[in-house]
Amino acid sequence: MTRTDIYKVARHLFSIEQDESSFLWEMMKESYGPFECDEEGERRFSLVVKDTVKVTGKAPVYTNRNDVEEGFLILDVFRTPEGHYFELTNPGSSQVNGCLLVSPDYRHASLALHGNRMEQWYVFNSAVDFCFLLSTAAHDTLLTHSSAVQYQGRAYIFLGKSGTGKSTHSRMWLNALEDVVLMNDDHPVVRLDEDGTPILYGSPWSGKTRCYKNMSAPLGGVVRISRAPHNKARRLAPIQAYASLMTSCSGMTWEKDLADGKDRTLQGIVKKTPCWVMECLPDEDAARVCSEAVTAVHKER
Repeated sequence: MTRTDIYKVARHLFSIEQDESSFLWEMMKESYGPFECDEEGERRFSLVVKDTVKVTGKAPVYTNRNDVEEGFLILDVFRTPEGHYFELTNPGSSQVNGCLLVSPDYRHASLALHGNRMEQWYVFNSAVDFCFLLSTAAHDTLLTHSSAVQYQGRAYIFLGKSGTGKSTHSRMWLNALEDVVLMNDDHPVVRLDEDGTPILYGSPWSGKTRCYKNMSAPLGGVVRISRAPHNKARRLAPIQAYASLMTSCSGMTWEKDLADGKDRTLQGIVKKTPCWVMECLPDEDAARVCSEAVTAVHKER
């Protein structure tokens, strides 16, 4: 007996089908539950969890084995007659923990899981994330690797390499300022509205921080965090802003349609959103300096 649930993230519908008795349903409640819906409409993708996934041949197109960060999944991607095929392996695992096959149009996916429960959960969560990324790339949507807060009616995202202080800076905003809400702490989604306005959305993917809010706000600013012995905000020129944001957005750029979709959305965001570098200490004064700079732009309009 199988069960199918429908979810809506950044106004995109998708479905997940698996055995009704699967332990994953219980684990999904906290993160995916806020996004569950009964809405009818076109689904960007449908993911089915199966016992096995088979392909008739595979040609490698990407691997992160040579530069995978500590604690991250090992990802091997192949092109097959049936579509894109992903092998996902947890750090330290002696076996491939997930085999994901995505159709050429990115609308249908099959996933087989292996390993203990936590290994399966981690791979399952990543596989849904990948399916969302692939299926929405052509629809003005970006998954950002960032921490996001809402303040004074707008969303602000903080970018940076792992360990540079994205989450810390969000926490400083929460401590130093009133009425700040943490929207997501790892993978918030930016989607261009019908008129080209960038809107930031919460998502079921929030890294180590359990923040799964089904909320949205116009994107007020993009801030790259840079450690420094002082607190100073510096606004970026459009070309600098594009480069800063591009490096913190997920994308599988070996496929032209995916790369083109990412490029169009990046250009749309940079066109309408002020971008900054925040040279800062990990303190509350940094939050005050940053917030004053990024909100002043909107007060001047």
